[in-house]
Amino acid sequence: MRHIYKREQAYLMSQTGTVLGEKIEEKEYDVIYIGGGPGGYAGALKSVSLGQSVALIEESLMGGTCVNWGCIPNKSLLASTEAYLNARDGAQYGVDINGDVRLDFSKAMARKDEIVAKLREGVTFMLQSAGVKIYRGRGRLVGERKVKIESGEDAGKILIGKAVVVATGSSPSRPPIKGIDGKNVINSQVLLSMKEQPKSLIIAGAGPEGLELGTFLAACGVHVTIVEMMPHILPLEDADIANALQDALSEEFSNIEFHTGAKVLEIKDSGDLKEVVADVGNGKTESYKAEYVMMSIGRTPNTANLGLEDLGVQFNRRFIKVDNHLRTNLPWLYAIGDAAGGGLAHVALVQGPIAALNAAGHEAIYDDRALPRSVYTFEEVASVGLTEEQAKNKGIKYKVARAFMAANGRALSLGKTHGFIKIIADENNRIIGATMLGPYASEVIQELAAAITFNATLEQLATVIHGHPTVSEVIPDALKAGAQ
Repeated sequence: MRHIYKREQAYLMSQTGTVLGEKIEEKEYDVIYIGGGPGGYAGALKSVSLGQSVALIEESLMGGTCVNWGCIPNKSLLASTEAYLNARDGAQYGVDINGDVRLDFSKAMARKDEIVAKLREGVTFMLQSAGVKIYRGRGRLVGERKVKIESGEDAGKILIGKAVVVATGSSPSRPPIKGIDGKNVINSQVLLSMKEQPKSLIIAGAGPEGLELGTFLAACGVHVTIVEMMPHILPLEDADIANALQDALSEEFSNIEFHTGAKVLEIKDSGDLKEVVADVGNGKTESYKAEYVMMSIGRTPNTANLGLEDLGVQFNRRFIKVDNHLRTNLPWLYAIGDAAGGGLAHVALVQGPIAALNAAGHEAIYDDRALPRSVYTFEEVASVGLTEEQAKNKGIKYKVARAFMAANGRALSLGKTHGFIKIIADENNRIIGATMLGPYASEVIQELAAAITFNATLEQLATVIHGHPTVSEVIPDALKAGAQ
């Protein structure tokens, strides 16, 4: 009888907001954001600036993956890596350092934690100062324009919004690999919480996350083995750039090794170590051993148990399907960032305000033609638009302009000459893509992003005057060399 009584309570609450005559408070807002990551907080702040009442629901840490477990902590650790490498190689620059130079894992992690905490507090302060009402818990859609908070300190509260924006982000993927749930098989979030330095680590996946954390760990003295199933590291980027980066990393760190074309089949125990068995083609397998295995094989959108299916929300594979206004098939519901397939923090930062504008009755459009992508190791890789391979696969008649960092005065002065740039243009000399390996690549690529945004040609870009000496001079150098 008690079980039936509880079921009746739950039914009454979900349908009417009432439990045996007790009315549950419902609060109305112009816009409700589910998720406090980059998209959620950027959108909320924009909505406030448009004069709207705004609620934001966050079940975990404010700032989302980027602030807490992704972009910011990784770059903080890489800043420590750069400081270490500069000290280690100081003699090349005329700096004599007596005694051993080492990168202290625990101290670097503590510095990272301080930076993350400061940014997280800053996001919360900005939202509260702007007048955004923050609710703590997990939000779930329980009807048209209605969100119920089902856990956390605000559990049981129901919010009603004229518009709702899903900005729930993503989580590390767990592919169906035998042994993946075993001891010492971790993801990046676990690694970033470790207090003691591992002796050795296998990283499954050579994307940005795996390479960035692998670089830091190698600098700390950890033996790092990176296993990638595709033919080259950074499989979504230009093969020439990816191979050059792999060569540079192998030259810089003797304790990092790469195995490409190796698909992880199984993870098992081997004494005190973990053993990864990988298919390397032609019916052969290879095994790699380490103290820990970190899975870095993509991310899964946090769209489960949000009530989306019950409302008939349409999906595009795993992601919420949206139009170029970031609107779903329900006119009052929007989705942004990883939940809608964004994949990068700066995508969410742009999409949040666009969704906010549209929720307020404007007609803003999201255009991703000039979306920059950056990877930070001890050298930077940055790209925008199409890679050479993508242009070829699309059947585009294209040409490529190239220049090398070894001929760039600023790169020479910095002692960072591994890289080069490729600028890709169509048959009309319209710039359609670019990729670069070298110092400050993540900054230099913004110029190429602007060129693509405004449909610039090679000739128009060549009229831009660059300061001297700067790394960005690699752009006019490539243009002077001519596109072929």
